[in-house]
Amino acid sequence: HNGAQETVNKCNELGIKVLGYYPFAMPYGIIAILQGLLTGKYSKESIASLDDALLTTSKTSLELRDLKKYEKEIGPLLGEMEKIATQRGKTIAQVALNYVICKGVIPIPGSRTVTQFKDNVGAMGWQLSKKEILALEEKADKIRGFEGA
Repeated sequence: HNGAQETVNKCNELGIKVLGYYPFAMPYGIIAILQGLLTGKYSKESIASLDDALLTTSKTSLELRDLKKYEKEIGPLLGEMEKIATQRGKTIAQVALNYVICKGVIPIPGSRTVTQFKDNVGAMGWQLSKKEILALEEKADKIRGFEGA
């Protein structure tokens, strides 16, 4: 890890609130391309079907290539998030945002649609269990290039 969680912990200890600017982005260094991986916009199945998507998507061929590249790596994390979301009656986006909140960060999610707004609101008022957090982190730690908290 890159020390992000240690920084958050120290800030919380000092009474400083940490804001998460891209709470759904995986920090692979190409945030613009991978932004949205944890929103539920993509599933293992939808990433697998991107081969013919160039004609029907606004993503460039390079963005599609990168999404395909991470398909196998992100799949287990998305699967765990889907499992938790189903068990709790939440969406993947709500699980992702709640994880950020549980780690002591105030997320700043955007919302361009009513569905996104409902996801943002639905992430509040509940908490992932320690077991769920550990399961998510175990899967995330296996993703090459993941340096999150």
